[in-house]
Amino acid sequence: MAAYLEERNMEVNNRAPRPAQPRSHSPDRRRQQQPSRSRSSQRQHRPSFWQYACGLCQDDHAISSCRRFLGLSPQQRYETIERRGYCRNCLARSHLAPDCQSLIGCRNCNGRHHTLLHDAPQVEEPLPLLLDVQTRFTWDLVFVPTAMIRVMGTGMETYATLRSLINQASVMSRISYSSFRRLGLRSFLHKERRFTTFKIMGRNTNDTWALKVNALITNELPYRPYDDPIIEDPALDIPSNRLADVDPRGNTPIEIELGGDTYSALRREGLLFTGLGDVYAYETAVGFVVSGPIKNLPRN
Repeated sequence: MAAYLEERNMEVNNRAPRPAQPRSHSPDRRRQQQPSRSRSSQRQHRPSFWQYACGLCQDDHAISSCRRFLGLSPQQRYETIERRGYCRNCLARSHLAPDCQSLIGCRNCNGRHHTLLHDAPQVEEPLPLLLDVQTRFTWDLVFVPTAMIRVMGTGMETYATLRSLINQASVMSRISYSSFRRLGLRSFLHKERRFTTFKIMGRNTNDTWALKVNALITNELPYRPYDDPIIEDPALDIPSNRLADVDPRGNTPIEIELGGDTYSALRREGLLFTGLGDVYAYETAVGFVVSGPIKNLPRN
């Protein structure tokens, strides 16, 4: 029995080894070995800027090629581009229809709107013409409440001074995209819209009042509040150190709009009559602001 086992072991040891099988390099096998990259990770590796991304789904494509947008009715498309600040003529996000330089109109009716908005009632109905109507105004100018405020964002070492409009009728505060970029503010997404956060104070450096503001980033700002030069000075009898805007009749562009979300924190009880038309000076946390209509005529 021992001799048989010894002979069996010698037979196994002398057996030729089996050649190794070459590895398969088929395309299918290589495809299985490569780690899969999700769509979101691929999106992170290519440049993406929110102002050029789709305003509806935030993906990197024009809104005219967005599946969600194309699935809407013409009326819903029109409401979408109006809400998100698109030009209704070329669907660009950098300007609005009055400033559009594109000569291409609707391919269906040649109207001044994009083809994807055709059949939306707002763009199809012409504005009614008012003929033989004479309207007399007792005023031709309305002062709007402006304030020079200091703005500071996270990571900023010093304040930047910007001109703002106090607009109680606005649902939310807004800041111009150019100021957002210039100040290096940070943004966050809320309900498919871009916001930023900053702190505001009055223009006087000895003021201790401060307010945190969440503002929508928009291309509708900046704009100039007045079309014509202003003769009358509503702040003539108000000390300059008590004014929110040292030159309320100036035409410096509005960079920030402080809406109804900040009005209760800004408003104070003080009220002064300026002596011009129906213009009053209203006290706020950042100083007196002037508002009201006048007849903008020379003194003589």
